[in-house]
Amino acid sequence: MSTQQTFRSVPPTDDAIDSACRFLAAGELIGVPTETVYGLAANALDAAAVRKIFAAKGRPDNNPLIVHVADLDAMQQVVRWPLDPITMRQFDAIVDLWPGPLTIVLPRSDRLPAEVTAGQSTVAVRIPSHPVMQQLLRRSGLPLAAPSANRSKYVSPTTAAHVVDGLGDRVAMVLDGGACSVGLESTIVALGERPRLLRPGAITAETLASRWNVPVEALLPVDQQPVVLEAPGMMLQHYSPQTPLWFAERTASTLQGRIGRIAFAPLPDNEREKFAVVRVLSPTGDLEEVGQRLFAVMRELDSMALDAIVTDTCPPHGVGRAIMDRLKRAAFRE
Repeated sequence: MSTQQTFRSVPPTDDAIDSACRFLAAGELIGVPTETVYGLAANALDAAAVRKIFAAKGRPDNNPLIVHVADLDAMQQVVRWPLDPITMRQFDAIVDLWPGPLTIVLPRSDRLPAEVTAGQSTVAVRIPSHPVMQQLLRRSGLPLAAPSANRSKYVSPTTAAHVVDGLGDRVAMVLDGGACSVGLESTIVALGERPRLLRPGAITAETLASRWNVPVEALLPVDQQPVVLEAPGMMLQHYSPQTPLWFAERTASTLQGRIGRIAFAPLPDNEREKFAVVRVLSPTGDLEEVGQRLFAVMRELDSMALDAIVTDTCPPHGVGRAIMDRLKRAAFRE
């Protein structure tokens, strides 16, 4: 019987967290909960352990990792400190959003192996708010490189079971911290000459623009594949189920076969009956609920041998910007 068949996640007891700390110190990988998605964690200061992340995920080595730290003091292990005055002013305007679903790209410390940053001069760093991840960071005393705990380009995991299903034979253990409360990967911003939004998330572009007193449009990237991946989540195809994903307003009437439907709010009966299976993400169409459940439902429908999945869309504003970013990348076709 394979490791994956017998592997189970474990509750985050004191003993389990102590075991996780020992695995990390020994250069092993573990699955960890955060408020955004589950991460595949390794000691960020251990180049060999970091290389295991790329191997386990099948991740391109030009795609940098996010480093998670417990607090601002720990951040200075991985960031070149102090920051220059312009960057420091931008940083000070948003630092109170930590702990939380925000990642900031800053100049990297020489202590970090090049593998973490894909050889770049910057590092993406975050202070997560999930209590289990906070305990692990504090008790291990390590900065943790932790991309999403799934195979590269597949739908991100939002429960411990998702990690076990996808990577159970590649990790030493998975700490089960329950379903992720946000359900979408963190917002990523780069600071420097001007602040830039590299990946939208629950911390919205509108919130950030107000902090920096700039128009939202000034933060947004050009809508094309970057030559250099400055941060995770920037590939054109990402978060993708194996089942083809289509947008409802374009294709629902033309697809044939067993079709699944992701609805952001309840559908009328005459619309529901067109589909083999329907999943409603929010009883009221609340986009925070939609974001929290989106990946779990995409994974569920992907396991049902459907011919296609049709999903609702929403205006790309507020958290809707993050939802549409994930859906467009999930539906991308060469």
